[in-house]
Amino acid sequence: MEKQITAAALVLSVAGLGILKAQQMERMEAQAIIDAESAMVAEAQEADMADEASRLHFEVPHDRDASSSEMEIVLDGASSFDNERDSLTFNWAQTEGPDVQLAEEQPGRSSFKATPGKYTFELTVTDAYGESGSASARLSVLPEPNQPPEVAVVVYARE
Repeated sequence: MEKQITAAALVLSVAGLGILKAQQMERMEAQAIIDAESAMVAEAQEADMADEASRLHFEVPHDRDASSSEMEIVLDGASSFDNERDSLTFNWAQTEGPDVQLAEEQPGRSSFKATPGKYTFELTVTDAYGESGSASARLSVLPEPNQPPEVAVVVYARE
């Protein structure tokens, strides 16, 4: 009988160890999934930060004219160049922000009317051989700076 109890205890111990090992493996697999997801999120955030860092950032104060809600903005990439002195074509394209109508003033220079907000544009410069380079510019047009007037009240009796 003692042998049977010992054998049963041994079987239960082995089964218990098997269950514990299976639970440990499940926890390890779950942690591996969490770690992989965290790594993917971190990689996506890093890519977003690199993309943001590669853009040129400009902040434009408003024109301080209370009668206007728009101001004219000039995007100027005309000083772009080609090392071999090939002829160039320029293409400004809006990629983010409230839609605006770009007007080309001269090759590489465009303008638009902007209201306060954030805009992103991409300039692509292409040489005569079809090789091109691009750069993005993020622009924040700030709202009119304004503080409310200060009110002064005086109360007195007329003499």
